[in-house]
This record gives sequence, C-alpha cells and structure tokens, in this order.
Amino acid sequence: MAQHSKPSIKFFNMLGISEQELGEYTIRLNGSDPQWFDVLSEYYRSEKTLMRWIFVKKYPYSKKALPKMQSKVLQFIQLDRREKTPRHWLFLGGYSITGSHMDEESGNEIYDYEVDPRFEPYIARTIVDFVRERGNDQGFIFNMRSSGERRQRFWSHMTVEKIAQSPVSAMPFPGYAHVRLSFDELVVAVHNAEWRGALGAVSAVYLQTDTRTGWHYVGSAYSHHGGSQGLLSRWEEYAGGDHTGGNALLKRLVAEHGADYIKDHFQYSILDIFDPRVPDRVVIEREHWWMDTLSSVRHAGTDDPHGYNSPAQWKKTADGEDAGTD
Repeated sequence: MAQHSKPSIKFFNMLGISEQELGEYTIRLNGSDPQWFDVLSEYYRSEKTLMRWIFVKKYPYSKKALPKMQSKVLQFIQLDRREKTPRHWLFLGGYSITGSHMDEESGNEIYDYEVDPRFEPYIARTIVDFVRERGNDQGFIFNMRSSGERRQRFWSHMTVEKIAQSPVSAMPFPGYAHVRLSFDELVVAVHNAEWRGALGAVSAVYLQTDTRTGWHYVGSAYSHHGGSQGLLSRWEEYAGGDHTGGNALLKRLVAEHGADYIKDHFQYSILDIFDPRVPDRVVIEREHWWMDTLSSVRHAGTDDPHGYNSPAQWKKTADGEDAGTD
C-alpha cells in the first residue's frame, strides 16, 4: 500500500486568521545573537526583559526608528540559535498595540501592548517552520498590509512544527554534542521529559564554565554516584540547593559572591558520553584527561591553572571514590 505523507498544518489556519485578516497584523521574527541578546535563554531567564526587547520601537543610539508596527502584532523568537538559516520559531502570542513609552532602564522607546486572549493557549507552546526569502524578507519586522505577495507567502508557508504540552517543554533536545545551557535553561531541562530521558540514559563527562572569568569545572556522572539516572541525577543536584553539587571550590565561590553568581554566570555542556554499562574507570580516565586539557585543577595558594577542580577531587576519583564534595 502506498504511503501518503500528511499535509502540513498552516499556522494561521490553526489560529483562525484568514489571509485577508492577516493584513491587519505585523509579524515580528526576533532572531537570537548569543553575543548580544539570546532570546531563548532570556525567555527562560526573565520574560519581562524579553518582552521589553521584542517590543522595542526605537533605540536611543539610532536616528531612525524601526519599521512601524500595526495595531496588531504576532511575536516569535528564534528557537535554535545554531541554525545558519533560521526556520524554527517559538510563538509568543498575539498583541494589540496601545501606545508607547520611554523605558528609563534601557533608554529605548517601547510599545505598550495588551495580550489577545484568542491566542493564549498557543503561547510558548507552538513551534512554527518558516524560512525568510532572500532579498526584501531578510529583516525581522514584517508589515502584512504593505505587500499582498508577502502576506500570501507567510499565510501559505508558515506551518506548525510542534505543539508542546507546556511552555517549558517546547525547548528541544539538540543532541549531546550541541548541549550548552545557561543555568536557567538547565533548570528547565531537568524538568523536561525529553531532556530527562536523554540525560538519564548516559554516563558522561561534563563541563561547567564560568562565563565571567572563563574558568572551568570538569565533572563526571557514572553509576557510582549517578545510579540509573546517569547525567540527569548530577545535573539535578546543580539545579537545586546551592547549585554547587557539593564541590568545595564552588561552595567557596558561593560563600564569597552568593548563589546568584552561579545563576548569572555559569554554563553547562557535555564533553563525552558513555553507555551506562561502561566501567566507571573509563569515565574517570576521560574526566582526568579533560581536567589536564583544560587546566582546570587549581592547587592551594595559587589561582593558576584557572579552574574549580581541586587536587583532592582528582585523588578521590583516582581512588574510585565519590568526588562530589571536593
């Protein structure tokens, strides 16, 4: 029997917006730049800050205002910052523009807005697939009234990729080689079913990076202290409590600067993954190799090498003990 692919679901059909009605809207596709403003990280970190960003009308350093938005706007943020050609967008809702004001903190002129309740069930749960055309459609603010051709293309080609059960579950697992999480994203990940399944399925050598100083902490999660939950159980320890996982040098950091230092400046990634049946010794040997490679072991009386691993941790793992408290 021949297999027939299911037709795509048009996003605006799902919302109940006709092609003609779409002409009343502005669509804003807010891209991500980790060096300047990472929109997805900011969504999980501070929704208020993100909303001020995506509703900017004019920047103080710019003589020219951004393209004017109509009285209705549909907001999206880039879902995967690794995409060279952005095509997956998280829907952040429909809004009515009611005015504008000057934001004292940023100096930006920002639109005032009200949420359109029709679209609230889809906010931060719906992922759409849409690729901007080269040429005139390479901006990020699109007035649907000004061009019937543009409106027709958005209406026809923006399709539904996924509808998640909850806002936090919209963050996709990118594969072990591409995991790089802020602290706030880490907290989301360890409560997300897709991420929990992936992190709990492997033993691993992982990396914590202090993004303010560039210092590293190399750790491992294996059956000796990870049990059947693998990397997940270790990262759950960092997401909760004082966020140090019991490490002595990280505890000292928190004592000096507070737990918010880790929330504001730490990043989490994966260096190596292993089948949980691999002997602990194999994981530990790779952990030590990465400590040497990244010069992350800090000896007493010196801040060189620049890291949060201690000689005591090295010795304990070498002896086959749990190094979580060193």
